[in-house]
Amino acid sequence: MTDNEAPRTIDARRHLDHAVRAMDHVQARYEVAMLDYITARIVEAHPQTTHLTFVHATADGLIELDGLWATRDGGTEELLHDLRGGGSATVGFDPGEIGDDLTYALDRLNSVAWSAVRPQTLPGKRWVLDLPPADRAARIAALVRVHHPDAGLLTVDLSAMRPRVAGVTTVGATGVGPTVHAEPDRPLWPEETGRIIRGLIWQIRSLPHLRARYVTRVGGSAEETALLLLPQTETGSGE
Repeated sequence: MTDNEAPRTIDARRHLDHAVRAMDHVQARYEVAMLDYITARIVEAHPQTTHLTFVHATADGLIELDGLWATRDGGTEELLHDLRGGGSATVGFDPGEIGDDLTYALDRLNSVAWSAVRPQTLPGKRWVLDLPPADRAARIAALVRVHHPDAGLLTVDLSAMRPRVAGVTTVGATGVGPTVHAEPDRPLWPEETGRIIRGLIWQIRSLPHLRARYVTRVGGSAEETALLLLPQTETGSGE
């Protein structure tokens, strides 16, 4: 080994690590963009749709759409369209194409698109895809303010693959107020609310224009703690 081989190897490794991270960022952006494209296709045809169900065949990874659903006031769910067997000609889109798009979006086990997916409570090994809202930050703010009405900032831990909310800071007319920290015996909100918030933050982090608008790292780019700015929402918004 010559004197300059070791530094050259270290430099090459640094460039390789940077390229891998860049590819991960691009892939995550693609996965969220595919989520938004799927949502736009479905909502254009059926504006009341809030979520869809699908079957995920683990053997080949292919996804088959099962149904389109709407969540009504009070939390009741209504089946809008049964898509089993391909659906009908009046559905307004090709369920097979949407299934293929969702297959690509969920191809990686750590795909950001999985942040919008949950198991269905009913038997049948079906999954639920919650269609992302048009304004993710506003949705987070509405969910948070059900439990913390004066919330203006979230402290978010980005060290894990899925972001974790560590605290909620109040913001009022007189400025920044106290922070309520998450405690094991005193969660900030119910678990289901937390699941939705974590997923939406993960999606925001993956979209450069939303990340630049709402997320500020504390202590520089290497710091894994960030602040998420909550936009103002209409009074009465909630879960």
